[in-house]
Amino acid sequence: MSCRKNGILLSILLLLLILSSASPLLADFITVLLGTDPSGDAHPASLDILKVYIANNGTHFKFILECRGTPAPSFFRAYIVWMDTKGGSFSDYCLVADGLSGLYEIKVVDGTIIIRYKAPIVVTVEDKRIHLMAKLSDIEYPSGVKEIVGVIATTYQFTPKGKKAPTRSPFGDGTIPKGPEDIPKIPHFKIKDRAPDTGRYTVAREVIPELPGITPFIFIPSVIIAIYIIYKKKFQTDGK
Repeated sequence: MSCRKNGILLSILLLLLILSSASPLLADFITVLLGTDPSGDAHPASLDILKVYIANNGTHFKFILECRGTPAPSFFRAYIVWMDTKGGSFSDYCLVADGLSGLYEIKVVDGTIIIRYKAPIVVTVEDKRIHLMAKLSDIEYPSGVKEIVGVIATTYQFTPKGKKAPTRSPFGDGTIPKGPEDIPKIPHFKIKDRAPDTGRYTVAREVIPELPGITPFIFIPSVIIAIYIIYKKKFQTDGK
């Protein structure tokens, strides 16, 4: 009987071990508030940014935009977070939530802004918050990220002005005109809200720990192994 109990216990513990390390997304996200933005400075409410958060779990990072209304990304409305990871005067990456979401790499070549699709992202909407999640490795973290990262969150609305509605995202391989300050101008899209209104939010690279998710991956298996040893000894004692 004790052998059978041992076998069942071992199977359960091994299953827990596999589940605890099967996906990095099971690790808890560490969330930090980057800053706030005035309420009512953009309409409709779904495009009015109130708060901007950054979060990570050691392998993935995400920006969370809290709006006055429920966010509704589409071909007509875009939610974009711009990142300066190289310590320059212009953004290097942007996370885009619209009709064709993704992580885009930004380069300035002879004064021309070139934006290219780099990797997929996961976009989710929860109540009045929109989450834009990407892999840390896709932005070359940590070696390719400077000590201080600049962040700008924006929302956009399609403005026809005699043009046909877009059939795809305004982003993709190609050039985009340079806009004011340090973010490009998106053709046929009007910026509705910018957080912060001027300048950038800044976040230290250390706030995006390299491996915050590694702790539970060490702790959980250790606890499982300890429990197994304790129960095994107990079964051996009871069987004598």
